[in-house]
Amino acid sequence: MAGFGLEQWVSYLGLERVVDPDKDHPVYRKRLNGKIIDLRQLDLLVAQRLRDLRTDRQLAQAKVAMLLGLKEATYARYETASSLMTVGRLLHVFEVLNITPEEFFDPFVKERPPQSEGNSQEAERNKLMEETVGHLQKLDETALKMVHDLVLAMEPRTIEKQKGNGAAKAAP
Repeated sequence: MAGFGLEQWVSYLGLERVVDPDKDHPVYRKRLNGKIIDLRQLDLLVAQRLRDLRTDRQLAQAKVAMLLGLKEATYARYETASSLMTVGRLLHVFEVLNITPEEFFDPFVKERPPQSEGNSQEAERNKLMEETVGHLQKLDETALKMVHDLVLAMEPRTIEKQKGNGAAKAAP
């Protein structure tokens, strides 16, 4: 099976073709708060979220910088988006601020407008998935391992059901 073509994938994900002034070719994005936000604006939102989380914890920039092994000026540039972090550095920031990636990005995801009627099943599935993940995050290691083993045991039956009776296709 070759998989989805570009147009099918774009449609499946609900992406829109946009022109990014920093690129010489089109890119595909999803709406946030009903509009497409350019990548620079998204960098600024991430920087603001970082700053808000630090101040909510009543931590000085100098202290966070020290915990990250950075100069204060370097860390300050992250909070203004004048310098961008690597993914590894961002994960380190999450450790220092005691936050998960899901918690950090949750406001960006939650602000998305509701799915259209045509995607109501997909929206319901996404909501169920989100709620399930929330419950899983609260489990201790033993309970999480039990749920994991149960899901693995159920997987072959789910795949067979999808193949055999015309049930919804698995995500590509």
